[in-house]
Amino acid sequence: MILALNLNEAMKQLVLGGSWISRRMKAIRFALINLPGQVIEQSRRLIVRLGKGHPSFETLITARQRIVMLVVEPSG
Repeated sequence: MILALNLNEAMKQLVLGGSWISRRMKAIRFALINLPGQVIEQSRRLIVRLGKGHPSFETLITARQRIVMLVVEPSG
């Protein structure tokens, strides 16, 4: 449970930022996690399709870009 809480706090502070830092897990679950969509596995790719014009789409794209920026690259 502690690991899940720490992961949640790290995600809010490092990835989501802004007004998401003070939100509870229930609000994050309803806004980002429980989105209607379709997961497609195609030729070694994983595609997540959301409804067109969903209000959380921009937040998901921004979060994905910030997660990619957190990856530490080798220094040699």
